[in-house]
Amino acid sequence: MNWGTGIFITIVVFLIGMITLVIISSMQPLNLVVDDYYPKAIDYQSQIERIKRTNDLEENIQFDQDEEFIYVKFPKMGSNPKGSILVFFPRDNHLDKQFEIELDDSLNQKIEKKGMLRGRCVIKVNWAVDSLEYYTEQNFMLQ
Repeated sequence: MNWGTGIFITIVVFLIGMITLVIISSMQPLNLVVDDYYPKAIDYQSQIERIKRTNDLEENIQFDQDEEFIYVKFPKMGSNPKGSILVFFPRDNHLDKQFEIELDDSLNQKIEKKGMLRGRCVIKVNWAVDSLEYYTEQNFMLQ
């Protein structure tokens, strides 16, 4: 075996390794935070206004949990809020759960934890009262 053969074998092994790396990496799943990322990024100024409006409230939404439910307590704001609650799992967007806001008389919403994986999630609440929109999110540890 001479120098030329050794260099040729090294280059071929390197190329086979690179091609294998490209094939394996192209087969990995790509989990974006949201599927329609670009349109939501364009509309981000209105999201900033929702967050600021929420921060200006005297009382914010409170989150709690027990063995079976997550409790979301809304502040008193005049009329009942309309909107949605998203339980977002950063590790896999297929685990996310979305719920419409349906409050009881004490302005609480119960979200059943059945079927949800335990661990870190982010609860995102997007709601409107009297045509004013609000948004809050909080890191939450499902137990």
